[in-house]
Amino acid sequence: MKAEENDLLTRTDAGTAMGELMREFWMPALLSKELPAPDAPPARVRLLGEDLVAFRDSSGRVGLLDAFCPHRRAELYFGRNEAGGLRCIYHGWKFDAGGRCVDVPTDSCTPAQMQ
Repeated sequence: MKAEENDLLTRTDAGTAMGELMREFWMPALLSKELPAPDAPPARVRLLGEDLVAFRDSSGRVGLLDAFCPHRRAELYFGRNEAGGLRCIYHGWKFDAGGRCVDVPTDSCTPAQMQ
């Protein structure tokens, strides 16, 4: 097998053929006990070459988000897990378990207008 063919079959980073295929299926990310209680600190997760952050919100729903805030790329791992979402430590944007921005404390527009 040529090196290019091997890369095509084994690389799973975002944007690769196998990476896109693997993202179509469920895969285990971490054990439930690693997110023991609602509003507990988040956990770092690395799947298919992507850095993610997992957390359990106030109602017990599990969220799995990009590890970095879309606003200024601050690491969400250092954010505060509070009242139904994970709040970025840098500017305070808050994301729910589904990844939606639900609060922007320093802006007059509502998160719904941002989507």
